[in-house]
Amino acid sequence: CGTAAALGLARVCVRTRAVFDALLGAAIVVPGVVIGISTLVALVQLFTVVNPFLASIWPDDQPPRLALGYGSIIAAHGLFSMALVTMIVGTRLGSLDRNLVEASSDLYATPLTTFRSIVLPQIMPAVVAGFLLAFTFSFDDFIIAFFVAGAQTTLPIYVFASIRRGVTPEINAIATIVLVASVLLVVLAQWQLRQRKPSN
Repeated sequence: CGTAAALGLARVCVRTRAVFDALLGAAIVVPGVVIGISTLVALVQLFTVVNPFLASIWPDDQPPRLALGYGSIIAAHGLFSMALVTMIVGTRLGSLDRNLVEASSDLYATPLTTFRSIVLPQIMPAVVAGFLLAFTFSFDDFIIAFFVAGAQTTLPIYVFASIRRGVTPEINAIATIVLVASVLLVVLAQWQLRQRKPSN
């Protein structure tokens, strides 16, 4: 979603882009506790509107009911991560050589072909970097998840609740696994980017 948003913002006027850039920057700079509280308030207000509506149109006596849980965690982290990816990919798009895109159009390439053959290979490092940062920030986020998780427990919440009773071998094992998985992910991303580079 962040990559698609960056591609869309690259085509709007400068003033509109400046407004969205300010909003994206605010989403990154604002402290997590503010984002967590505001997201919680927004979701609660949404649920108070949507749940009665679902109950009024649902044919059975047990309509689905929206509540805090994995869905709210994914939505909150998705919005925060999308802002991060949009800014990273948008910066790369700003330095993209537009002459290559225009040359592709002059050679009668379709917009999809131009994107797949010209634009995507050039922005792929930024897309991968955005994915890694978004994954890292979302995976270890505690504050936002704490406010919107409801009865569900994510790994950071579990670790925080467990560490108050002391550092156990289980916590050490979890930290080791997360560290190894993060390093492997970075190595894999680097290998993929090197495979995409044209050989001289």
